Amino acid sequence: KNTPANYQHLASQNIPVVALPNHAGHLRLIAGTYQGTQGAARTFTEMNVWDVVVNPNQQATISVPASHSLSLVVLRGTATFNGQEQAGAGQLVRFAHESGDVQIAAGSEEVKILLLSGVPIQEPVVGYGPFVMNSEQEIRQAIADFNRGQFGQIQ
Repeated sequence: KNTPANYQHLASQNIPVVALPNHAGHLRLIAGTYQGTQGAARTFTEMNVWDVVVNPNQQATISVPASHSLSLVVLRGTATFNGQEQAGAGQLVRFAHESGDVQIAAGSEEVKILLLSGVPIQEPVVGYGPFVMNSEQEIRQAIADFNRGQFGQIQ
């Protein structure tokens, strides 16, 4: 199903911030749901995009639905995941597709992580610039439509 082109402005003040248990840190809910709080972005598929901060020398446990694929990008600091694997700034951590909690432990400095999870869409995805479609042909059509001014105008 084709969806019309869309843009969402997500002002910082409209992104909910939720404290993690035991003063371990906090997360900003860009998209998805965490403990009953809904994120700011509208999505077409079930997904979570969370900006997670774990305070120095603290540990946080995060749960995502078993139906989701899960990846974490360490943006700042060094974290230990599930008491085993360690990753630092700029590293991507992918998890096996199974249910369970993820434990994130910070060392002596704060850790900032981008959590990305979602239900696999089971269809091809082709991206080019701001365009995301299912085929290269659809990408070429989107670029042609854009160049013809068919995406509307900013007033």
